Amino acid sequence: MFRVRLLLAAGVLLLSARYARPESPPVANAPGSLPDAPASSSGIAVNLDTVLRLTSERNADILAARERVNEAQIAFDAAMNSCRLELFRKDTFKKPVAEANLWRRRAELRKVENGNLLDAANTYFDWLTALRGEVVARDLMKLEEKLLDLARKSAKTVKPVQVVVEAIETAVTGRQQYILQTHQRGEAAAAKLAYLMGMNGGTLRPTETLEPINRVDTSVPVESLVRQAQDNGPGVRELQGLIAAIQQGIDQARVAQCICAHLHAALVCAQLQMAESQMQQARFSLLSLQLKLRAGVEDAYTAILSGRDQIAQAAKAIDHAKETYRFMDERLPPTESLDEALKNKTFDGVLNSIRQLSQAWANYVTAVSNYNKAQARLLIFLGNYTSDCPANPH
Repeated sequence: MFRVRLLLAAGVLLLSARYARPESPPVANAPGSLPDAPASSSGIAVNLDTVLRLTSERNADILAARERVNEAQIAFDAAMNSCRLELFRKDTFKKPVAEANLWRRRAELRKVENGNLLDAANTYFDWLTALRGEVVARDLMKLEEKLLDLARKSAKTVKPVQVVVEAIETAVTGRQQYILQTHQRGEAAAAKLAYLMGMNGGTLRPTETLEPINRVDTSVPVESLVRQAQDNGPGVRELQGLIAAIQQGIDQARVAQCICAHLHAALVCAQLQMAESQMQQARFSLLSLQLKLRAGVEDAYTAILSGRDQIAQAAKAIDHAKETYRFMDERLPPTESLDEALKNKTFDGVLNSIRQLSQAWANYVTAVSNYNKAQARLLIFLGNYTSDCPANPH
């Protein structure tokens, strides 16, 4: 029995000597509670950069994930500073286990952070889309109300114009309903955005309107962007660190195989097999992430290129629709007589031109929103927005 204990102790000492102690990385402390939003009579000014920064700093899910990293860091530091032989430690405080767990927690943090940043960016542009859509709808309703006012005046003298009045009334009522719905969508998007940003009260106020943004240089080949994402994208380096940490554990377990061979220690052999299985899992996770990043980058890249063309075409359609409206509006009485306007269906033509202008604006706003979302996705996939947790625990 004494000989068995001596062999086990010698094996553990050998493993401890082979494990070089890395320097402990600092991990940002998460606040215990979220502070109230700063009071402002004009609202809290935000733009895309503010949204991404505050989401990274204050989002509750990210803070919880960051605190789990902090917990793993504490266990790792304890494992590195403990004088107790690893044989007599709990698994949590064994050096290879503690380091691997720290990398896992960091990979989880990146995943949570990436998901919330994408959600925040999409919600931000949904908010701007609703705000811009409401402004456009109100401008279009002014054109419809102008036409309605003229039609009502004309209907007082010519009864057939009443049919036109009813058609315009329908259009105005539909526009009013659309404005209410769009306003509600904007309020809902603002509320969700405040939640994602960790804002405890306060009213958000955008410092920019919905216009095309350019945050990523897409003049380079898409393959260059894919390589950048697969090398530096959210979670890549963390999974690479996990693989390296597991490899250290495997190397040590292989040294301990001599104990397994001499003493038939099934647990030592099982630990080696489990470490090899964990290595395979980590490699598959890294492969899956890199393939997912490739798909995301390629999707965002093509959406940006296509989006530019869509925005340009939609802008041209708006110009043509405006000209159509101008031509038709100029034909209304008193330019044409009321009888001529009814005969030529000028009222219907003006109303139809407003509908075309409305559709052109809807296409433009949608194209800009999708384009900006693609820009934000690509920016995040490339790893340009990450938390302050260091990438290398050594």
